[in-house]
Amino acid sequence: MSTEPGSGAQPAAAIVPVFNEAKTIADIVTRAAAHVDRVVAVDDGSTDGSAAALAGVAAETIRHPENRGKGAALLSGVARARALGAAFVVTLDADGQHPPEYIPALLRAADSRTIVVGSRMGGAGSIPKARLRANRTASFFVSWAAGQWIDDTQCGFRVYPISLFDRVPLRPRRRSGFVMESEVLIEACRAGFRVVSVPVPALYADVLQRPSHFRPVYDIAAIVMMVTGKLVARAFYPAGLIRSQRQRRAIESCNRNRDAAV
Repeated sequence: MSTEPGSGAQPAAAIVPVFNEAKTIADIVTRAAAHVDRVVAVDDGSTDGSAAALAGVAAETIRHPENRGKGAALLSGVARARALGAAFVVTLDADGQHPPEYIPALLRAADSRTIVVGSRMGGAGSIPKARLRANRTASFFVSWAAGQWIDDTQCGFRVYPISLFDRVPLRPRRRSGFVMESEVLIEACRAGFRVVSVPVPALYADVLQRPSHFRPVYDIAAIVMMVTGKLVARAFYPAGLIRSQRQRRAIESCNRNRDAAV
């Protein structure tokens, strides 16, 4: 089908990393296929029947013979989407946390110099407290290193212009992929891309069919270590801290005024 990111219709592909998602993957792929030109499902060494669940659904499937981690799965998907001629890639998880019906809203905000990130912060009351604290910690440090405020740096529901991966070469970091997804925001901002947020639901206990792969202590520690290395290399980048926090306060003020007017 035709998609319309930015000002002109350009092809978009959805990339869905899959690791033991047999209960949900067919439904997610089918729903995503209604909103993009192609769906690429990357089966990252699943052992639970995910491969059988993908048989016959409207997706091109890549299979890793062993689990390499989300970062490697995303990069495999990007390479295939590029070969298929996609101008944009939509990334979303296979566990049901990211409703594919919000893909059009993310694509409408996309253009060749913009990453679009879903923000669950409007539904923060639905996010488990440990996850919310971890997300806010990560958003503070990643936004500092990026030099702009990013509301929900840990949401993997995103749209990337495919050209970004020419300007920002990446390699998978650790098996979870959460570090890589944070690093791409930092490096993209340094390369002149901007990040915009689009509200998406915060779906957890009533939707997810398995425990999250995200480990609040381990993964946030890994993200903070990565960010610290980048900040040290830039003499702690005080301009980035000032700019990101100024933007955060402006956004919060705007939200308070909007809520007061309702």
